[in-house]
Amino acid sequence: MGKCAFHCQRGYLIVDRENGRKYVGSAYGKGGLLGRWTHYVKSLHGDNKLMKELLCDYPDRYAHFQFSILQLLPKAVTPDEVIQTETLWKKKLLTYEPLGMNAN
Repeated sequence: MGKCAFHCQRGYLIVDRENGRKYVGSAYGKGGLLGRWTHYVKSLHGDNKLMKELLCDYPDRYAHFQFSILQLLPKAVTPDEVIQTETLWKKKLLTYEPLGMNAN
């Protein structure tokens, strides 16, 4: 993967391999995907409400999170278009609670 693979707009998927629940997110800010995933590594939950709740009950659960890139988006895509794409993936993969870890 080239430099853009981690610094451009991306839709991503996190799967809890322990219970199968999924979370869809997007990275479109200054740090791109690398910045977003770095935040997950440092915080263990990326400020995700449902992941925080899960980690309160099961503190070591983060070790079972698997990260994947869902879609590569062109640099010219606007943040609103990235969010629309993210919403489409959430619907396709059924990641809204109670089945998944997306609260919004």
